[in-house]
Amino acid sequence: MDLANWFQSIAERRWPILPSTLLEVRDACSRHNDLISFTELANLCLSDPLLLFDLLRVVGSSRALQRNESIPSVEQTLMLMGLEAVVHRFGKLNAMQPVADKLDAEVVDAVEDWLGRSRVAALIIKEWLSISGEHKVEDCFVAALVYNLPACLYLIYRNQLPDKPLLQEVADHFGSDYSKVLEQFVLAMPLPAGLLNLLGSGAPSKRKQLLKLAMATANSLEQGWWRSSWNVGLDLVAKLIGATPQQVYLGVVQACLSVARQPRAAAYTYPARSILLIEGEYKRPELKKAAVLTSPDQLEQGIRESIRHLSNDLKFERVLFYRYDHDSHSLRLKYQVGLAEGHALRKLPLELEPGSFLALLSSKAQSFHAPESVRNQLVRKYEDDFFEHIGDSEFAIMSLYLGHRLAGVFYVDNGRSGRNIDDTSYHRFKELVARLTPHH
Repeated sequence: MDLANWFQSIAERRWPILPSTLLEVRDACSRHNDLISFTELANLCLSDPLLLFDLLRVVGSSRALQRNESIPSVEQTLMLMGLEAVVHRFGKLNAMQPVADKLDAEVVDAVEDWLGRSRVAALIIKEWLSISGEHKVEDCFVAALVYNLPACLYLIYRNQLPDKPLLQEVADHFGSDYSKVLEQFVLAMPLPAGLLNLLGSGAPSKRKQLLKLAMATANSLEQGWWRSSWNVGLDLVAKLIGATPQQVYLGVVQACLSVARQPRAAAYTYPARSILLIEGEYKRPELKKAAVLTSPDQLEQGIRESIRHLSNDLKFERVLFYRYDHDSHSLRLKYQVGLAEGHALRKLPLELEPGSFLALLSSKAQSFHAPESVRNQLVRKYEDDFFEHIGDSEFAIMSLYLGHRLAGVFYVDNGRSGRNIDDTSYHRFKELVARLTPHH
C-alpha cells in the first residue's frame, strides 16, 4: 500500500464517527436553531477525534488558514461555517459499526482504544501547559487528538489487529517514521497547516516537546505506570515546566479518570484501568485476530464477500475462486466474475499434476504476481493447460489455506482491457485473501 495512494483513498471519502457521539450530534442539531449551541458542538468534536477530523477537513483547504498557519479554535470554526452548513454537514454523518462497516468487533475496540488515548493525551497536555502558566492550549489539544488518527484509519482500512505496537506497525508498513506519516497526513487531507507547527518536522519548541511526551505517556500506559522507562518522560516534563514529578503524574491520573467518567466508547476506560493496575508483571489479554472462519458457512460467506470486493472495489475484471477437491486432487471453479458464457474454464477441472505451476503454487500458502514478461516465462516453463485458457493478460494468484489444509485458489486479472495490476492493487488482493485465514 503506497502512502500517497492510501491518503488519496482516505481523502476521497468521509469516515464514520463513534456511535454515542453521533446520537448526541443528532440530538444537538435537531433542536430549534435558537437552541443549537456551538459550544456544545465544539465539545462533542473535542471528545471524538473522528468527528474533529470531519470538521477540520472542511477548513483545512482554506487559503486564509494556510497563509496564517493558524489553528482556529473548534468553536470559531463552527461559527465561520455557519449554523446551516454545520447542521447540513453533521446531518450526513454515520456511526462506526462492526456489521454495517464489515469491521471485526476487535478492530473497532482497538480503534476506540486509540481514540481514547488521544483524548487522554489532549487532557494531559492541557494540564501540563496550565501548570507551566500557559493558558493558550487548544492548538496542542487539537494536535493531540489528531496524532493517532492515521493509525486509527490504518486499523479500519486493514480490518485486522496489528502484530507489532500499532504506531511501529504503521511506520514499518510505509517504510517511514510515524512522525513523517503524520506530517504527510496533515498535508494530504488537508488539515489546517498550523498543525505542522506542532506535528511537523520544523524547528523544535517546548510545546512540541511536551506534546510528544504527552502522546508517549498516554499511548504506553498499559506497559505499567511503575516502570522506570515510562517515568523517564514524566521526569523530563517536570524539568520543562518547573513542577514536581508528582504534580506531573497527578495530571496523567486526572486525565485518565476524566476520560473514563465521560467515555465516548467502552475503550475510553482502558487508560484508567491501566493507571489503576497494581504494580507487577502484567500482560494485557491478547485480543483475537481477525474473525476466525470456523464453520463452512462462514468461510463461504467470507469468500463471496472477498469476490465482491475484488470485483466492485478493486475493479479486477475477472475474479475466479477454485475450490480444492480432495478426492480428485484438483481445483474446480466455484465462483467467478467476468468469464464469458461458454468459456472453457467454467467447467474445466485443473489437475494438480506434480511439477505443474498450480501444484507448486498450491503446495503452501503463497501468492504470485505475473506481469506480462513473467507470465511469458511461466508459459514456456510449465506449459500448463491453465495458461492456454486464461489469455495473455498479466494476473495475480494466491492459494488459500485454512491451517495446514488447502481450501482453494483465488485468481484475478484484467482480461478484457489488459490493464496492468499495480502494486497497490496486488497488495490489497493479498491482504483481502489473507484475512480469510484463521492464523493470519
